Amino acid sequence: MNVSVIIPSYNYAAYLGECLDSVLHQTCQDWEAWIIDDGSTDHTRALALTYQQKDPRIKYYFQENKGLSNARNTGLSLSKGEFIQFLDADDLLSKDKLSLQVAHLRQNPDVSISYCQSWYFASNLPDVCYEDLLLKNNSSHPILNGKEFEILQALIKRNFTTVSSPLTRKSILQEGINFPETVSNSEDWYFWLQCALQGSPFQFLPNALAFTKIRVHEGSMSQQKLQMYYGELQLRHWLTAQINQSSLSQKEKEYLGILNQVKEEKLFEHVMLTGPLWDLTHLKKMYQLSDFLRVCKYHKLARKHQQATFGAN
Repeated sequence: MNVSVIIPSYNYAAYLGECLDSVLHQTCQDWEAWIIDDGSTDHTRALALTYQQKDPRIKYYFQENKGLSNARNTGLSLSKGEFIQFLDADDLLSKDKLSLQVAHLRQNPDVSISYCQSWYFASNLPDVCYEDLLLKNNSSHPILNGKEFEILQALIKRNFTTVSSPLTRKSILQEGINFPETVSNSEDWYFWLQCALQGSPFQFLPNALAFTKIRVHEGSMSQQKLQMYYGELQLRHWLTAQINQSSLSQKEKEYLGILNQVKEEKLFEHVMLTGPLWDLTHLKKMYQLSDFLRVCKYHKLARKHQQATFGAN
């Protein structure tokens, strides 16, 4: 078995058919696709079983709702492929993606993770693609070939790849790497950081025929922005300990630690300055992610900032 495609789905039956069609249309034929139904209450099961009858390479597994990370980890435990392709149920693969990335990894045995271009599209306009999540055509996909320090440096700055862009050797995931089940977002960022900390080499595949398409739902960014910020602050605290425990040189640890600290400080300041000033739930969350004196310091700055900017009381 060449490739295991892992597709977690929670009430995404409206999009799952398009997703599965993109797998069925792959020029690579040696694959299995695991639909991990994470407790859906829509018609996900009926749709999945219809596709399973159409093609036995499509497998269906139902579990009670345990979250996205758990669903992906379940898929990993069931998968039999030499390579792993993660694919969200509302996203799509180009028809040559799997064949080109399998060839890429076979031709480069020292590379563990082959990643490619990600395109973004508004949910109702699948044929109009953009280079970035905000649909502004501001390129956000760096071309990196390396491992450990070089990749970690890029990942500390931001999560530079989407979950469905890479094709990954399953052998590197037998070192205890999985998706964290105690966080509510940024799961794939944790995952790629674990791979990089382990020393897995990443390489970009510069072939225009290999790409993934990420669906952007209307309003999803603005509605989830604060939660995403909380998640990143939590990730950066976790990352500090991971860097210190890594096998990197002391000089590399110090550099990456400072880089991560600077990014965390800038984000903390931004969230305090632009967040809800008197929302106790928000302030409690920021306190949990830092300390009382720091929250007080930035709350004072935030009052001045919002008064000057918006005329807030």
